[in-house]
Amino acid sequence: MTERHGRLAAALPQPRPPLVADLGCGDGRTLRALRERFGPDVALVGVERREPQLDPALATEPNLTTAVADLNKRLPFEDASLGGVVCHNTLEALVSSDAFLAEVARVLAPSGHFLLSHTDFDTTVFNASDLELTRRLVHAYADTQEEWMDSSDAAIGRKLVAIARRSPFELVATFAWVQLDTEFAAGEAADTAVQGIAGAVRRDSHHELASRLDAWVEDQRVRAAHGEFLFSVNDYAVLLRRSQPASPSG
Repeated sequence: MTERHGRLAAALPQPRPPLVADLGCGDGRTLRALRERFGPDVALVGVERREPQLDPALATEPNLTTAVADLNKRLPFEDASLGGVVCHNTLEALVSSDAFLAEVARVLAPSGHFLLSHTDFDTTVFNASDLELTRRLVHAYADTQEEWMDSSDAAIGRKLVAIARRSPFELVATFAWVQLDTEFAAGEAADTAVQGIAGAVRRDSHHELASRLDAWVEDQRVRAAHGEFLFSVNDYAVLLRRSQPASPSG
């Protein structure tokens, strides 16, 4: 479990009813963090547009199921059936953030909480020799739209508060976290970002940037060897609550 996913789980209040959905669950790292936070009695559901490829460690996890659903459409849950919802790094890929939040409001129980989080990829920082080249590489990465995405917005993290305030929810809290890496280690956040940059540059046919990519990556490795490496990116999140229905007048 990474620190990022632990933060997400820690920010979600106790769910009532004890059922939480992770919309866009990926390999299940947030699901694992939610299990550690809430224990075995809270049912967890991971939702993806294709059959989720969860970490093998979750294969025998009790009280955890998965569902396949297009998050641009009706969610596979009954009205007011969920006690909590988490969604991380998925919103930018959807057709309409407003329609998605309206649908989450439908499936959340009254007073249920929705933790909506997104990395603001436009805030990605590397300590590099060539600042201008680094900016161009970061923007190529942030602005790319992968095959599975219906939309792309590099700055959606900073827009979450505005999105929340026009939604059916009450805005309870706003969070900002920095993902910081001072080691250039395989599989860690910085390495993942560099792989993302390389993929975006090649996928979107940035030929001039591609010709300079290997030298830029080598510069990062040299800086890491000399203790000068630094990578960071900002994550933002909003904690939302579905209001209680109005009491009937007597």
